[in-house]
Amino acid sequence: MKKFFLILVVFVYSFLLKAQTGPYWATDVAPILYQNCTSCHNANGIAPFSLMTYADAFPNAGAMASEVSNRTMPPWPPDTSYVRFCNERVLSQAEIQTIVDWDANGAQQGNLANAPVPPTYTGSALLVNPDLVAQIPLYTVNTATDLYRCFVVLSGVPTNEFISKIEFIPGNRSIVHHILLYQDQSNTCVNLDNASPGPGYTNFGGVGSNTAKFVAAWVPGQEVYVLPANMGIQLLANAKLIFQIHYPGGTFGQIDSTQVRLTFASGLVRNVSIDPTINHSQSLTNGPLFIPADTVKTFYAQEYIGYNVSVISVAPHMHLIGHNITNYAVTPNSDTVPLIQINNWDFHWQGFYNFRQPIHIPLGSTIYAHAEYDNSVNNPHNPNSPPQHVFLGESTNDEMFLVYYAYLLYQFGDENIIIDSTLMGMQDHTFPGLVICPQLYAPFPSPALNNENINIEFYLPNKVKVKIEIVDVNGRTVLIPVQDIETSAGYGSHRLNTNGLAKGTYFVRLSADGSVKTKPIVIQ
Repeated sequence: MKKFFLILVVFVYSFLLKAQTGPYWATDVAPILYQNCTSCHNANGIAPFSLMTYADAFPNAGAMASEVSNRTMPPWPPDTSYVRFCNERVLSQAEIQTIVDWDANGAQQGNLANAPVPPTYTGSALLVNPDLVAQIPLYTVNTATDLYRCFVVLSGVPTNEFISKIEFIPGNRSIVHHILLYQDQSNTCVNLDNASPGPGYTNFGGVGSNTAKFVAAWVPGQEVYVLPANMGIQLLANAKLIFQIHYPGGTFGQIDSTQVRLTFASGLVRNVSIDPTINHSQSLTNGPLFIPADTVKTFYAQEYIGYNVSVISVAPHMHLIGHNITNYAVTPNSDTVPLIQINNWDFHWQGFYNFRQPIHIPLGSTIYAHAEYDNSVNNPHNPNSPPQHVFLGESTNDEMFLVYYAYLLYQFGDENIIIDSTLMGMQDHTFPGLVICPQLYAPFPSPALNNENINIEFYLPNKVKVKIEIVDVNGRTVLIPVQDIETSAGYGSHRLNTNGLAKGTYFVRLSADGSVKTKPIVIQ
């Protein structure tokens, strides 16, 4: 009896000790949710429930632990082991474990006095004094299925302008899933709007016009998008702006009147073009785009790049039976430049992804993409049951294979522009069979000051000896920070202090496995 009592005491003590150690909602979980989740999960957000308070989060603790463990939430389609982008909605493994442990330990509240101040989601504009505000008419949404509604708004801008800042203000955040904005100088979309009853018209793939050009996109949580200095997206004179807004199924009696606010650049501006360089009409090497019923099929595409460009954003586009897509470039020097990889495509969570630094694609490069389509009963997004033949087209039951790029003509130093510095380090992963020779990436920061640390990062497909040299503009080696050191396959880095280097332009030279790569650095 005494032994049983002793065991019971130990058990109760262990339970109480475990309960006292957290994690707690107030100090451990709330900061994670406020940073990554509540832009959708608030009282007026697109998510089905709020996570703003402990009372909101407690009944959803089990679902939260499951979703974050599976990395289903927060939604972020690109593979972060392939490329890192700006403003990623990605939890660290430590953050995931905190939520899992919180649920497993009883989802305890903790001391609310120690909780962070909750963010506010008023929906009010952040971009003050914009040059143009375009707003769709009041529209009442009544739909049992996902609706892609297009609205035409006349810009009224008499001359060509360059957009430097963009802010979308959803009129009803609880029903606006995402927004795509196009411009068009033709009357095609106007005619489609006039032919459809009520404000706007329904169109699933694009906006129904071959001359419409993509301008920008919005997803929940996005605020003002600011292009890099002296860069802008050209808005053509008297263009019509076309909003394509995704409203989720099961929405009835809800009213929306979304707007976009634009600021125009002044002075000398570099034009940022947005085009589907990879496209199903001319890029496929095993086309046409046709997926028979009950099949899984992969298509391959490539395009030669006939000019020097800097790419700042990328956006793949498929429809409902798309399964995965990979996109990269190969330079004339056989450097492989990963651009984007999405392993589990979801049409309802697509967008434009902005690189942390502009990506230089030299003249003579080739960009490649391959995409898998699953037209079987195993694809939960398949619109047909049983599966039917799927052809190229813009309707719900058709398919597309596009990769859009936001790019501009390259200028020296573009790759050193820091758009998002929150994570500049490389990840520990390899690309067997894709990258076949050593890669050297743009050192950062550059320009660098005297006695400042520069990160030199590289990728090795195999374990080899590495030599890194600093070479002046005359080709003379002035420093050898790494001398024939055997280095494992994958990403590697070396931190170089600029102390002792005179002001000027130098080159980092990487020698590995019989290959030599160089990248410029500037010391100020």
